[in-house]
Amino acid sequence: MNDQTKNQYVKLAAYYYLHHMNGAVLSISAIRDSLVQTAENFQPGYFRRLKNAIAFDLENKGHPEAAKKIRAVVNPVTVKGSVLVKKPKPRRAKSFSNDDLIVLAKHLGNSDYEEAFAAVCLISQTGARPAELKQMRLDGNTLFIRGAKKTSGGRGADRLLSITDETTKNIITNSIEILRSHPDITIDAIRHRIRTEGLKLWPRRKVVPSMYSMRHQVGSNLKASALDSKTIAYIMGHQSTNSIMRYGDKRQGNARGINVEPAKEADLSTVRDKIKPQKRAWFESVIFRHE
Repeated sequence: MNDQTKNQYVKLAAYYYLHHMNGAVLSISAIRDSLVQTAENFQPGYFRRLKNAIAFDLENKGHPEAAKKIRAVVNPVTVKGSVLVKKPKPRRAKSFSNDDLIVLAKHLGNSDYEEAFAAVCLISQTGARPAELKQMRLDGNTLFIRGAKKTSGGRGADRLLSITDETTKNIITNSIEILRSHPDITIDAIRHRIRTEGLKLWPRRKVVPSMYSMRHQVGSNLKASALDSKTIAYIMGHQSTNSIMRYGDKRQGNARGINVEPAKEADLSTVRDKIKPQKRAWFESVIFRHE
């Protein structure tokens, strides 16, 4: 767990204590009861994040047993047989037009929200996850991105990217420096700022562009290029080519928007190929069944 995630967990736990526990004295039973009672207000993914944040906060304060008991709390919404209504995920755009990108970037730049402007630039140029932005390093033309959300199933991988365009290099250099100059501004705060300003720019839209849709647009751009699936997965920070299936149709992409590629020293052999199960033809099934 990196320092940024730790800080976010501490702040999230403090926010929950203040706004959802109504001033109750903090104890294992009080926190556990509160989590169960408020579970229906949160999406399952957020409930899991909230539970992990509180457990980390307790452990960080020297209460490992309490943390263990909080991690063991079961979400009453998702438990088998539950009649509670699962809160749906909000609709999120999976594409981000170049025109919208220009409008948002200009607005953020002119509004002195330079950290949000920098985040928009970095994601739109590299496809990086929001959690990866503050740990980027640029050495010459080589960009190192430390992978976030690492799992054994195919998500989250470090990568070395080569910047193929001087303008893109300048944008990335300046954006990294801007984020470094604002260490106290969290990625969650930047995400909220981008959403808030997007609602101002496009008040009639049901879904406004976000950091999520920027990353997905880069995925579509890569699909529109002549790059193979392993290269696309590597650039997007995946351990498996299976993961790139979540991104949009290549018809929504713009290959000219790609100005990064795996660096010469990048090891693409670490990316697993998608394995398609072999299916027997219907007549083979009949033959084997009667043998």
